[in-house]
Amino acid sequence: MPDWWARSDALRDVLVEIGRLPPPQRKFDLSEIQKGWLVFDRDLDAIGRVDGVVGRYLTVRRSYWGVYLWQRLYVPETAIGETHEGAVLLNIPRAWVRDMGWGRPPRKPPHPSAHV
Repeated sequence: MPDWWARSDALRDVLVEIGRLPPPQRKFDLSEIQKGWLVFDRDLDAIGRVDGVVGRYLTVRRSYWGVYLWQRLYVPETAIGETHEGAVLLNIPRAWVRDMGWGRPPRKPPHPSAHV
């Protein structure tokens, strides 16, 4: 398929969705993400603000009812689509975020010597 078919972002997204094009390479480095950056879902709906980076997870402070209630999310690196100066774009819709179980800290992998 010629490259000019995928010149517009919307057309490229459709072609990726139906499997005609491979997904774009991720355009970010976790070390570049800073505390306070805004986090958005793939539809550009606000999720929260970056609280920090822990291992391969991004901790996000998601607020409810303004600043009165909040939840810490542990977003895995694989859910990050790309970053721009001051913003993180996830590769999933907002409705999925609450169903992913990211409100609990990630489990530590078993120690390699534990299987000896």
